[in-house]
Amino acid sequence: MKELSVFIDESGDFGESKDNLAYYLVTFVFHDQSIPITEQVSKLENSIKNSRFGIEYIHTGPLIRREDVFETYTIDERRKLLFKILNFMNSCPISHFTVSVNRKEASNKVELSGKLARAINNAISSHQGFFERFEHIIVYYDNGQAELSSLLNAVLSICFSSVEFRKAEQQRYRLLQVADFICSMELLRIKNEEKRLSKSEEQFFYKSQELKKTFLKSIDKKKLL
Repeated sequence: MKELSVFIDESGDFGESKDNLAYYLVTFVFHDQSIPITEQVSKLENSIKNSRFGIEYIHTGPLIRREDVFETYTIDERRKLLFKILNFMNSCPISHFTVSVNRKEASNKVELSGKLARAINNAISSHQGFFERFEHIIVYYDNGQAELSSLLNAVLSICFSSVEFRKAEQQRYRLLQVADFICSMELLRIKNEEKRLSKSEEQFFYKSQELKKTFLKSIDKKKLL
């Protein structure tokens, strides 16, 4: 049976937003289970271990903003970690897409759910040929937001004839960390285009074009066509 693994991460929340600049993003990372990534995972984990970073997993947003477990790390150390997850993504046989909703257009949970459901359904429909290659689909999500979890179950169960949902933790699945990385970068893409990167975000990228030319360009190469 040909299986497709789908790793999902989100940015934003379902609470009523008073921030007219807010967005809600959902990233889907796809991996054909017939193509192993054991070697790539081992290389990443050994690289982190040999660098003596005492972390369980790479969480992109807090890493850039120097929050949580990354608070004591220097900018150079944090940049090294981000490049590790970038290189891991580049080496893996994956593809992805991200859907986004401008919170200006969804002021409450009902509107947001409806817009997200339509965006996800449209993205899947536009790549129907890709999904038809697989007989079974396994969806990995950490159930971090109950509203999104329910929405995913409803939409994906309709879109796919054979789909299985599994609760997953980022520290156990490196491709969930890739989904988190891509989702964070897609949000930075929006903020950069709207010229509203935070000071810490601007400082993290040493060159003005590094975000676009190094990170976003790499992500674009992996997009599901």
